[in-house]
Amino acid sequence: MPDTLRITGVEARTYRIELDPPFRAAWDPVPRTHVEATLVAVSTDAGLTGYASGGDGLPDRALLERLLAGVDPRQGEVVREICETTDFHGGRPWVVEVACWDIAGKAAGEPLWRLLGGRSDRLLAYASGGELADPDERAERAVALADAGVRATKIRFHHADWRDDVAVIARVREAVGDRLEIMVDANQGWRMPGDRAPRWDVATAARVANELEALGVYWLEEPLRCEDYDGYAALRSRTDVRIAAGEMVRTMAEARDLVVCGGIDVLQTDVVLTGGVSGNRRIAALADLHGRTWSPHTWSNGYGLVANLHVACAFSTCPYIEVPHDPPAWSAARRDFLLPTAVEIAADGTIAPPAGSGLGVEPDLDALEAHRIA
Repeated sequence: MPDTLRITGVEARTYRIELDPPFRAAWDPVPRTHVEATLVAVSTDAGLTGYASGGDGLPDRALLERLLAGVDPRQGEVVREICETTDFHGGRPWVVEVACWDIAGKAAGEPLWRLLGGRSDRLLAYASGGELADPDERAERAVALADAGVRATKIRFHHADWRDDVAVIARVREAVGDRLEIMVDANQGWRMPGDRAPRWDVATAARVANELEALGVYWLEEPLRCEDYDGYAALRSRTDVRIAAGEMVRTMAEARDLVVCGGIDVLQTDVVLTGGVSGNRRIAALADLHGRTWSPHTWSNGYGLVANLHVACAFSTCPYIEVPHDPPAWSAARRDFLLPTAVEIAADGTIAPPAGSGLGVEPDLDALEAHRIA
């Protein structure tokens, strides 16, 4: 490990791939014809470079470069505090913090999950679906997952009538029996820009939760606005199905209040969107102290999945990790286009972080150049 290590630069490169056919995300009224991703590189005076991605660009790159210049990237709390002040005034900066942890792992010669404490070297993957599908189509996809060894899946809601969504779950349960745990994402926590679709109220969420409980659903995710702490507390008292939320909250305080005031069971902050590695270590500990679990959101890109996978292996108490995987609509190749090799679910249904120090991923910048737009 170098005796001295100082940050010398922060670079951001943006890449784009076309999607044909388009990806029709359940939470987005507009079909997605392309994917853009910004790869952040933090360089040091020792020649070590850390990489990360998963946020929506890095609009404050120049400011972060100025504030972090000369900082030792292994001083995780210093980096977190600088990123926190930047987050308050500008865009989400947490990919920079994750890139610093990539450097720390490389400097120590250890994979990040082990450097952070090493609870486990792999977790059970839940294949996280992205599209709406009719009951028979979704059942066919679920059976294919189970046949491939996957042991859990998450299904998106967003039909105009929630009864149509519940019918999908009933058909999937009929098709797979107890071969798959089923999670449900109601997609009520937040909206895409311009989407004014009505939200569920507590009464609706409770009716849905109780029907899903009868179908053996493992958790119900984001059934209410993410800031409706009183609503979550009321819902928690009206159902026994686990309630999950928090994937897009902006601050650690919001995450705290979902647990302390809202009483949710599963906190889902994403390390590249909220708090970074250091912040989510605190958030996960807080959830654990309240008898809850932390299991991160991972729907950004392959780098975001890898970062959250390392951190979840380090200190999540949930047996499952979200893996965006809904073939043919959302494949590992589409998700992981920034990575030199896609991260795959193993035949036993588990997934492990890439081998190697830090995040275990070194981008092929020459190969990516064909897709670079900025």
